[in-house]
Amino acid sequence: MIELKKVTKQYGQAAVLKNITLSIDEPGIYCLLGRNGAGKTTLLKSIAGYQNITDGTIQVDGRLITTSTLDTGVSYIENFAKHFNLPVRKLIQIASEVNSDYDYDFASEMMERFELDGKKKFKQLSLGMKTMVSTIICLASNKRVVLLDEPVLGFDAIMRVEFYDMLAESFRKHPRIIIVSTHIIEEIAKTIQKLIIIDKGSIRFFDTLKAVETKAFSISGLQKDVEAATQNLNIIGQDTVGGLVTSYIFDTPPEQTASLEIHPLSLQDFFIQMVGHRGGAKR
Repeated sequence: MIELKKVTKQYGQAAVLKNITLSIDEPGIYCLLGRNGAGKTTLLKSIAGYQNITDGTIQVDGRLITTSTLDTGVSYIENFAKHFNLPVRKLIQIASEVNSDYDYDFASEMMERFELDGKKKFKQLSLGMKTMVSTIICLASNKRVVLLDEPVLGFDAIMRVEFYDMLAESFRKHPRIIIVSTHIIEEIAKTIQKLIIIDKGSIRFFDTLKAVETKAFSISGLQKDVEAATQNLNIIGQDTVGGLVTSYIFDTPPEQTASLEIHPLSLQDFFIQMVGHRGGAKR
């Protein structure tokens, strides 16, 4: 279980995380979405105990998390993670020797699946393969919480598909909390159970994908018709072109009528409306 209470992180006068309260108490694969600079990496590093927060508390399985916590129960890999310049097989072997719960068989199987040359040293690998080695080591750790920061950087389309399969397989073998930060929204939708959206240091959304599928819609038509249909609904964004208006809602949609066009939102369009920025201005 991860529990954040009124978490704030400041760098000088700039608040990167702002009074975040969040509880994640069920095993699952969670997707963390946010624009560049929204606070995703800062949030993950804070949960992992890689940096201290300015205010509030973070607990993992009831244990207070700070940089002095000896065993956080969290495995975290950031993008562009670095390792000792050793052969890949040796890196995986060392990881297994320092962690009695390490799933060496899983790591070896994933090495074969991704055709990783165990004799190659880490610095000799491409960016994508470096990221894959880091991700395999992280997933095989079997920690109660796994945090992956932009794990598909440098992957081609085929590698990304294989990665999502690996992620699902790892979760089936060892159910736990896995949080994946990514910009490639639609691809990961088939793998995750819940979605977390962070914007300007605050949590804007935390719910299941099913909630998005059943409650996120666009409603288009003449302004008077759209306003009447959405009067008591939760509107998350709006566009106006000429005399036509499109309102984006997260709510129970109104009944379809001849004067309205109602369509479900894709995950990507829902995200765009939730963060609500256009040209730097909030809508």
